[in-house]
Amino acid sequence: MQTTTTTTVTAIPDERRWQGRDWAKLGITGLLALALLRPGVSAQPEAGVPAVETTPVPVVVSTPVPTLAALAAPAIFSTREAVFAGPYTVRGTGTPGSTVEVLVNGAPVGTAVVGPDGNWRLDTTLAAGEAELVARAVDAGGQVVATGEAVKLAVGEALAAPTFDAPAGAVESGPITLSGTGTPGARVRVRAGDTNLGTTVVGPDGRWELETILGAGIQPIIVETLDASGNPVAASAPVEVNATGGLGVSVDAPAEGAVLQPGPNVISGKGKPGTVLEILNGDLVLGEVTVGQDGAWSVEVPLQQGTAAISARVKGTDQILNRPVRVTIGEAIQPGPACTEIAVGCRAWVTRAGGLNLRMRSAPTISPDNIIARLPIGTEMTVDEGPQSADGFTWWRVTTVGGRNGWVAGENLVLQPD
Repeated sequence: MQTTTTTTVTAIPDERRWQGRDWAKLGITGLLALALLRPGVSAQPEAGVPAVETTPVPVVVSTPVPTLAALAAPAIFSTREAVFAGPYTVRGTGTPGSTVEVLVNGAPVGTAVVGPDGNWRLDTTLAAGEAELVARAVDAGGQVVATGEAVKLAVGEALAAPTFDAPAGAVESGPITLSGTGTPGARVRVRAGDTNLGTTVVGPDGRWELETILGAGIQPIIVETLDASGNPVAASAPVEVNATGGLGVSVDAPAEGAVLQPGPNVISGKGKPGTVLEILNGDLVLGEVTVGQDGAWSVEVPLQQGTAAISARVKGTDQILNRPVRVTIGEAIQPGPACTEIAVGCRAWVTRAGGLNLRMRSAPTISPDNIIARLPIGTEMTVDEGPQSADGFTWWRVTTVGGRNGWVAGENLVLQPD
C-alpha cells in the first residue's frame, strides 16, 4: 500500500528572510573585526584567499537630549513699609542664573537675572491703587517654567515733600528731638548737610519726631521722604540750625569698626570738665568716669567676645550723648542656628539706621505715658514674646543685654548688628 505524506510549508514573510541574512552578515563582519584586532594580522587578505564581500552594518549611537533643569518658583519679598505711587524696586529669590519675569496686575514690566546668591531685583513704577505682583521663571525662549505666589500691595498716592519744624533761635548742641510733618506712614530721613541723623516713620496724625545728636555749629537740616526701597522721592528745603554750647561729649577711642581683644579695654573721649559719665554697651553700664579739667576722659572697662555699641551718658539719665561706636571684640559669635526673621528666641539689635534711641514701652501700643526706657541704637536683646500689631507697628516683648524688659517696635530691629 502506497503511503502519501503531506508536508505543509509556511511561507516566511520577506522581511523575516532578510532579517536572517542580515544576522549572518553581521556575524561575518564581527569575526573579521576580531581578526583585524589580533596583533600581527593584516587588514589585507592573504594571497590566494578570495576576499569576502561584506555589507557595512550601520551603528546607531543614542545621545541623551538635554532637558531643562527644574527651576524653583521665584518668590517676591513682601514689605511692611507703606508703599506709595512712583518708583518701586521689586526684590525676591529664585534659582541662581535663571531669568525671572515680573508682572504687575497681569502685565509684564520687565525681567531680571537671579544672582549667584539666589537674589534678584527689578526697578519699576507703581500707580496708586491695588497692585498684584507675580514673579515667574522663564526659559531662553520666554516660555514660563514656574510661577511664584502673588504679592498684593495697597499703593498710596504719590508722596508729598515733608516739612521741618525750624527752631526759633540757637539750640544746644548734643541730644535733640527734631520734628515736622509728612505723609502718614511714610519713612523720612533727616540729614545735617551730608551727615545722616537718622530715619523715622510719619505717624497717623501726619507728624514725625526723631531723637538724634546735633553737633556744634550752623548746619543745614534737610528732611527726605523715602520710598519702600530707601530712595529719596521728595525733600524739604534746607533750613539752617545753629547749635552751640552743650556738654560736647564724644567717644574718640576706640574708632568705629575697631577689633578689640576680650577683657579690659580703655575707652576715652572728651566732654565738659567735671561731668560724671556712664559708659555703655547698648543699655548695659560698663563703668563710669569724670571728665577732667582738660576736657578729656578715659576709663578701663570689661568687654566680652562679640560686638558692642559704645556710648556715654550723664550719670542718672537715660539719654546718650554720642552716636554709639560699633566695635568687634574677638570674633563675633552667633550661637545656634541664625534666625531669618524676628521670632521668639532670636537675638536682635536696635538698628543704627533709625534715630538715637528706641523707646521701650510697658505695653504694645503708643502712649505718651508708657515709655519705660530709651534703648541706644545698637542695643542687643533677646525676643521673649510676640508679635502683636497696634498703631501701625509690630510689637515684640524683649529683654536687653542690660536686663531691661518691655515692648519695642520690630520695625526698628535687625537680626545682625549693623
